[in-house]
Formats: sequence, C-alpha cells, structure tokens
Amino acid sequence: MYHSKKVNVSETGHRRIEREAERLSVSHKDYVEAATTFFAERQLDPRTFQPEATKQLLQQVVDRLFSYLIHQEKHLLRTLLTEAAKARILGEVSVNHLLRLRTDDQESYQQLQQRDQQYLSDRLHQVLDQLDQESREK
Repeated sequence: MYHSKKVNVSETGHRRIEREAERLSVSHKDYVEAATTFFAERQLDPRTFQPEATKQLLQQVVDRLFSYLIHQEKHLLRTLLTEAAKARILGEVSVNHLLRLRTDDQESYQQLQQRDQQYLSDRLHQVLDQLDQESREK
C-alpha cells in the first residue's frame, strides 16, 4: 500500500533526481526509494557520505588483500612447492634405485646415496631458479 506524501526538495536536488531517474529509466518515486534504502541499509549519513572516500577505502582493502596474497605466495606457497618438489625428486630417485639396485653391496649403496644427495640438490636448485625466473617475469 502506498501513501502519498509530499517532500519538498531544493531546485538543485529536484534536477538531480530528474536527471538520475531519467538516466536509469526509473520513476522519481523509485529513484528516491532506492536512494533512501541505500543509505538506510548501510547506516550511512547522507549529509556526510562521500563516494570518493568509499572508493579509497575499497582500494585500500583490495591493495591489502593482494599484498597478503603476494606475501603468501612468496613465503608459504614457495615453501610448500619446494617440499612438493623434493618429494617428487625423491620419488624419481627411489624408482631409479629399484631399477638399478640388484645387489646388497654396501659400497654401491653409499655411492647411490651420495649421487642421490647431489641429484636432489641440483634438481632443487633448478626448480627454485625456475620459480625465481617466473616471478621476475610477472
């Protein structure tokens, strides 16, 4: 149910309502109700509301979010990726051992261990170098 009420606005305010209502293809009534709802739902004071301040606040929040994501990528995710790379490399080494080890000779075992450590170190450096190169390209 609608009640007819009269609200007096300034000439400038009326022109603004007309212009915006026409731009949005809505009636004056719908425009005024939407504006009222906007301020009421957000508990904003229309006398002090500044959309630019809201945009700046939103930009700060977005900047913080991206800064956090970059921090996570550089510190946490890089560590996780390094550990995953180590696990994969060790898996490769284990498969090679199963295929090549046909003897219980202790000397052969120690040689394989030394080679594995060198291989692990080399592969890990390759992965980290590739990550560094990719992050520089971004």
